[in-house]
Amino acid sequence: MVRFKILAGKIKEYGYEYSFKKYVTCLLATSGVVLGICWFMRIKSAGVLCILAGVFLLLPLVVLYQYKALYEQKKFSQAIDYMEYVIYGFMRMPKIVNALEETEKLCDDTMKRCIGKAIDRIRYADMYRDIYTDAFLNMEEEYGTERMEALHRFLIQIEQQGGEYKKSLEVLLEDIRQWADTIYLLQKERKELQRKVNISLVLSAATAITMVGFLPQEVGDIAENMLYQISSTTFVLLSFGIFVLSRKSLVRSWLKGEEVKAELEKAYEYCLKPENKKNRHYKFAVKKVENHVKKEFPVWLRNVILNMNTENVFVAMEKAAENASYVLKNELRKTLIEIEKEPGSMMAYQGFLKGFEIAEVKTVFLMFYSLNEFGTKEAEEQINSIIKRNNKLAEQSEKIRNEESLGIFGVYMLCPMVLAAAKMLLDMWVFVQQFLFYYSNVIH
Repeated sequence: MVRFKILAGKIKEYGYEYSFKKYVTCLLATSGVVLGICWFMRIKSAGVLCILAGVFLLLPLVVLYQYKALYEQKKFSQAIDYMEYVIYGFMRMPKIVNALEETEKLCDDTMKRCIGKAIDRIRYADMYRDIYTDAFLNMEEEYGTERMEALHRFLIQIEQQGGEYKKSLEVLLEDIRQWADTIYLLQKERKELQRKVNISLVLSAATAITMVGFLPQEVGDIAENMLYQISSTTFVLLSFGIFVLSRKSLVRSWLKGEEVKAELEKAYEYCLKPENKKNRHYKFAVKKVENHVKKEFPVWLRNVILNMNTENVFVAMEKAAENASYVLKNELRKTLIEIEKEPGSMMAYQGFLKGFEIAEVKTVFLMFYSLNEFGTKEAEEQINSIIKRNNKLAEQSEKIRNEESLGIFGVYMLCPMVLAAAKMLLDMWVFVQQFLFYYSNVIH
């Protein structure tokens, strides 16, 4: 009962109610399935008790992961809706308060409360410079996503400094929609992979059951062997553990970006040392850094496009670099220093990411050089070209993220098959031992 109260309390934090009746039903259904498998595998009472104890301990985690996954999906949808509503509201009337009030009517739950707090902060706070930043703080902490922060920064910039905003908001809107479509597709793929993991677990259990059922018992029943009982109990517990881990993999914060790990920074520093080029680990380090840059560059590029609303190309690039990750920021700083030394030199722009082969990124970077060489009309065409290129890069970036995050499911699909194969070999070994023992007694 205490465990249920803890579980129900955590689920309530995610905005859902979980009754004791529902928990008992889930527990009985899972126990029924497990007992059925134990019966077919002819596992004795000691093993059955160990397995049921494992189920009682791990089942609350399965339930918790299910609701947490729903919670994260709901948060993502709320954030997407909010950003789209705010953009449309601001396009109609370029005032943050008006856009928020209009958006508040269309949202519900936690998002509605966050918007209400933001409106109150703006309307009733004492006048000071960061009033809007402070107003958006609570929402950004609750729905922390880089895109939301970028949108807020841009709205604050227009509110305080003015300028042309519709084209930039269209860029943001397109970026948000493309990101949302990619994430929704990834969520669908994860559910499909979870289904395949479940099928793999069922097939591995069927293999184990078939093995004990089809082996001849004339030379001895392997189900009576202690080693068989231990291996079967372990097999069922590990299978259930794989199921729990696969459910855990469905849980992900769709809003938060990837954290830059210390290993990536080490790989980057490793790539900068010329003496390491001959080492076998060099190519792996370069590949890791290049994949990271491909993922982060579209975010930086989008911020540059937004900054160009009020700044020249160089300042827009410099400001956007402040929010870039360590690896990208370091490369940008080196290039920006060279550009500042020789503003009209194409070589300075070509020096970006020297030592790394990311043609699509370098091509976009060179387009900034072109912006300084054309008139207003040509510059607008160049910007449109950069926006289209950025959309392609952003799509490639999300594909890289998706492939990396979905990779773990391949392991979970493989594990049950490996487990079943190991169980089959062990059962065969037990059978052979009994066979040899039986015939040695017959001969004597």
